[in-house]
Amino acid sequence: MYKLLIVDDEKQAREGIKRLLSWEDYGIIICGEATNGQEALKIMEEQNPDILLLDIQMPVMSGLELAKRIHDSNLDCKFIVLSGYDDFELVRKAMKYGAVDYLLKPSGKEEIIRTIEELIDSLEDGLISKLENNEHLALLKNNVLNRLITGTISSRELKDKLELLELDLSSGPFGAVSVEIVQNDDPAADDDISWQIFGVCNICDEIIMDSGRGIAFTDSSGRVSMIIKEFKGWSADVQIKKLLMRCICEVKKHLNLEITITVGNQVSSNRKMYESYKNALSTMSYRFIFGIGKVLFYDEIKEYFENAPGSVRIDGEHFKELIKKGDFDLIDRYVQELFLDQIRRDPLAEIYVLKNSALELSVLAFQCLAENAFIDQNEIYCKKNRALGKIMIQTSPEGVRKQILEFLKQVIEMIESSREKTLSKPVFDTIQFIESNYTDPDLSLQYLADDFHISTAYLGKLFKKETGSNFNDYLNTFRIRKAEKLLVTTNYKGIELAERVGFASYNYFYIVFKKVTGQKPMDIRKNALEKLKE
Repeated sequence: MYKLLIVDDEKQAREGIKRLLSWEDYGIIICGEATNGQEALKIMEEQNPDILLLDIQMPVMSGLELAKRIHDSNLDCKFIVLSGYDDFELVRKAMKYGAVDYLLKPSGKEEIIRTIEELIDSLEDGLISKLENNEHLALLKNNVLNRLITGTISSRELKDKLELLELDLSSGPFGAVSVEIVQNDDPAADDDISWQIFGVCNICDEIIMDSGRGIAFTDSSGRVSMIIKEFKGWSADVQIKKLLMRCICEVKKHLNLEITITVGNQVSSNRKMYESYKNALSTMSYRFIFGIGKVLFYDEIKEYFENAPGSVRIDGEHFKELIKKGDFDLIDRYVQELFLDQIRRDPLAEIYVLKNSALELSVLAFQCLAENAFIDQNEIYCKKNRALGKIMIQTSPEGVRKQILEFLKQVIEMIESSREKTLSKPVFDTIQFIESNYTDPDLSLQYLADDFHISTAYLGKLFKKETGSNFNDYLNTFRIRKAEKLLVTTNYKGIELAERVGFASYNYFYIVFKKVTGQKPMDIRKNALEKLKE
């Protein structure tokens, strides 16, 4: 259990914090309370707390003075400061003394839960200890930028925290960048991965920051990512091409590592960064075609395939339905007809064309796997890399066809196996409850844990272990899938549509919808109507 010390001169505030959460469910016990920094120091000597919730302004000894004492004494204690709207400069100083985050008074329950969970994750994973200079600001920077590229941070919070971190992301247009490190087959090298990521991120950050064109960080999956400013697009931005190629060369020179860099599409606002980030990630699959150790642009590759000779449009939704149906004979027939059609159109370019189609079919199949909550995402990632690599080394049409069919058979088997997966009763009951009650906006993990008479933390860990997804992501994805069906079968709009699937706020529904589907809600309806007209 982690020990928490509450430091606030207002009794009402301290009592409110104690009652706000069931702290033990988060592996935390409250070891004491203090009304000022002086009292807190005495309690810290006796209790050695792991976490402090610290008011910034107090009599006798302020929170800022206490933060400085903790910093100067190198005490092994993480602290979050509580502040009012007028305390910004004090908060900035507290962050420099080592505060890992700050909360405005009063803060909502969800915001406090998110902050506490992130702090616990950092304590358990030991990530903070691996960060070097200004480690706490680096942690906050990563949290903020990760939420920016996934579209899960509000405009106000983004503005406040970018100002706190002294980051300027006002100069659009923007683009998101993903970096992939080429790993060798030596199992002993696994221990070095975290340091490889750290080193690559430092080199990229130094190059891109010094140029004034952006910032580098690590995303939630452990990849090195970047945000670039004043992005002119793949065909016009010569400087960005040179800077990113320099990153590749410097990483090779100093770390002896090969990296591939992909750049998403140009977006006009940092609020649309999630779109560019998603496309940067998807572009990484094409490194098997265009080569490892290069800079690949999403829009350049998109244009390339649109103009490719002999290319045949694949009906992605129809093919995904075949995969989910699991009839391998139908899939075999579909692939055979597609390949024959393409060879007839351009016999001389058959291998090139067939490989492109096989890669596209592979990506669609992986999308089916990614939608399945019971399949481990790391396993999907590994299989995806192996499958795409094997397709690219084939030298005959029959070899390409055989390889794609072998892989599609594996995908079907994985989906079938996941359907037979045995779940524990709490997780099975949770999924059943979600399916029956997803329209309830108050549905939460804590509500279910109370109903099942088990702790929230235990149910959350069990659910993640057995489904591969945390509760909120699973619930949100389920709700969005229901919303997609309503969009094409009803006339519900705006808040009414959001409420029908359990969202109390249309703004939050909109953010989650775009994160899950990559599209705007009304685009789904518009596309469905256009198909009906065809």
